[in-house]
Amino acid sequence: MMDKLKVEFINGCHDNPKFMEGVGGDNTKADKLIEKIWSDWEAFAKYAFNKSHSVCYAYIAYQTGFLKAHYPAEFMAAVLSRNLSDITKVTIFMDECKRMGLPVLGPDVNESYSTFTVNKNGEIRFGMAGIKGVGEQAVHDIIEERKNGPFKDIFDFVERVNLRSVNKRTLENLAMSGGFDSFGLKRSQYFQIDETDVTFMEHLVKYGNKLQAEKINNQQTLFGGVEDYVVTPPKAPECAEWGKLERLNKEKELIGIYLSAHPLDDFKTTINNFCNASLSELSSEFESFANKDVNIAGMITAIRRGTTKNGNPFAIVGIEDFSDSYELAFFGKDFIEFGNYFVEGLSIYISGRVQTRSWPKDSTELEFKVKNIMMLSEVLEKKAKEFTLEIPISALTDELVTEIVNCIDENKGNMKLNFEIFDKGKKALKMFSRSYRVELTNELIEYFENNSEIKFKIN
Repeated sequence: MMDKLKVEFINGCHDNPKFMEGVGGDNTKADKLIEKIWSDWEAFAKYAFNKSHSVCYAYIAYQTGFLKAHYPAEFMAAVLSRNLSDITKVTIFMDECKRMGLPVLGPDVNESYSTFTVNKNGEIRFGMAGIKGVGEQAVHDIIEERKNGPFKDIFDFVERVNLRSVNKRTLENLAMSGGFDSFGLKRSQYFQIDETDVTFMEHLVKYGNKLQAEKINNQQTLFGGVEDYVVTPPKAPECAEWGKLERLNKEKELIGIYLSAHPLDDFKTTINNFCNASLSELSSEFESFANKDVNIAGMITAIRRGTTKNGNPFAIVGIEDFSDSYELAFFGKDFIEFGNYFVEGLSIYISGRVQTRSWPKDSTELEFKVKNIMMLSEVLEKKAKEFTLEIPISALTDELVTEIVNCIDENKGNMKLNFEIFDKGKKALKMFSRSYRVELTNELIEYFENNSEIKFKIN
């Protein structure tokens, strides 16, 4: 059709007196201009919107841009709610919330609604409908009862909610995901078993059902009153809280993401300074790492073991960082050399190289060949040699210098301390301290992370 229309267009131009007058009656000039116009149209025709369609897109872009700029928490809560069933998108938007400085709090029976909402403090609160095993009816009944006043504690909660919809499984999932954290009890306490082999949560359900049954019974009695019969609430057991990893894994199992924290949070400094690729980058941009050394880090989340046709053992190890998950295969000598690290929940640092597969010999396929593995907790101690502060000259005041000196005085160690003082558009002045050395303590890292004017790097 385009070829047919092109002939008609050329003939139409030549037959148009105004067009020919515009090119001075020059047929050669006319043909060049006609070809230029037509080639532009051809390119545009490959992907073209009519004006009304373009205006709609532009208008929506303006509206959403306005909302994100002026109502950031409400806008992101709406976006998260719209994608509640797609955990990959939820993770992406959660990262965007962090970038924007918007706190996203876990579920709470006194604040959460069905989907993501914004509380009185402008913080985004996770929706209870996003918790596995917590049905729509249970969420509806919790919100309806809350209209009579916030729940004072876990006993008040089981006394008031409909325990037919908010059943034992719902209560357990709310507890594990942090829905009862505001009541002051540890999550582990709800699952602590007593001498009768019954959990505290089961005692709570029995207490709630019994109290509600007595209320109904007394309401149906002519002279009775609920105060005539006292149902004693169970005593919360004393026990230690779950370890951080166990708590976060249970949380992720129920809401799909690490929300209150991430198992790798304690290693952010190490990852930022000693990794040159994230798992997301390694996965999506694998070809770009060809013939390059790559350092990655992550937590082992899954291990599949097997045996080759020759009877040799192998393992497929799944790891996860802040951005994505990735699988690594270990055969032969690699399986033997690195096998001690194949433990779920272990955080590791991996050095390797993206190279052509060694087998078969004529292969052109790339693989990530692991060269070394070490515990992520040991990286700073073994690899960190120098601590460098990058300071813009515009920020270099007497007050800042005093603060830096005081911080370094409190964190003296054996690591070399460097300074790079720079001005915009000019080379940095590089210096090292002859009289000060530092130790990489949490206080030192936290001070410089919270100082937006100073950047630091560890070599």
